[in-house]
Amino acid sequence: MNPRKTFLAVSLTWTVVATVALVAPLVLLRDRLPDPVATHFTGAGVPDGSMSHAVFPLVVLPGWLLAAAFGVVGGAVGKRRAQRAGSAALLAATAVFFGSLVLSTVGANLDHVDWRDARLPLWHVLVVLLASAAAGGVGWLLGNRGPDEGDAGPAPQSGELDLAPGQRAVWVSSVTSPVLVVTGSAVLVVGVVVAALGSWQAALPELFAGVVVTALSTARVRVDERGVHTTFGPQRFPTRRIRLEQISSAGVARHRALAVGGWGYRVLPATTAIMLRGGECLVLRLTSGRDFVISVDKPERGAELVNALLAERSAM
Repeated sequence: MNPRKTFLAVSLTWTVVATVALVAPLVLLRDRLPDPVATHFTGAGVPDGSMSHAVFPLVVLPGWLLAAAFGVVGGAVGKRRAQRAGSAALLAATAVFFGSLVLSTVGANLDHVDWRDARLPLWHVLVVLLASAAAGGVGWLLGNRGPDEGDAGPAPQSGELDLAPGQRAVWVSSVTSPVLVVTGSAVLVVGVVVAALGSWQAALPELFAGVVVTALSTARVRVDERGVHTTFGPQRFPTRRIRLEQISSAGVARHRALAVGGWGYRVLPATTAIMLRGGECLVLRLTSGRDFVISVDKPERGAELVNALLAERSAM
């Protein structure tokens, strides 16, 4: 069966089963739960909010069904294995997340007459997050099967440098995001104005956000025999290194920021992007099937060097 059809059948079945599982505890244990049930807790585990039995599922289900719709459609439409893997991870993680929330809520309220008597230990939150992350990882592994479809096309290709035996080359380029520079500067100005008016406490969030956005508004990309290394800002942090053995090919393609989720560091089902401006980008096709897109000035030479290093590595 076509991998996309298989994914569609499995993901739809999973969506139905998960939806029933979300509602089942509230229906089966209805007689052992107070009405309303405690649905919001303080950091100490004491309830400070409640909902009726009828309303609680209407709050939980839309979030799950919206995530499920994205996952099912994204995986069924996508022609690449990485898209199916990302969608499967989304479906698994969100189902376990919402399911864990329901189970924790039911467990905290179980056999209490009044919702105010319910208690939710803080460790439940950690369990929910860990279980969701683990489910996402399992979903990725299960979805990361089957070939890419032929019409998905290879990664955009570029030329290849001729490296003499033993010759070493390094390519370095950088990029600045006008959008992030303007945004960061504007937020800093707001923070300074608020501080000048005499409220340093109110100005701290704006000052902090302005510094962070400004620090991430530039990036530097280096290609050498170890791989592709990207750092942000003059502080050269955070960093992202892609080892040469993780790359199958390199090329150049034109991308718009909004097409990869916006400006900054973006992760989509089949693509990860460091996008500081639209236009020509260095595109790395990874051995996992994903694309890693980096908006950087004059990416052609960087792609050529990556391909030359890959050719040299395969010849060894």
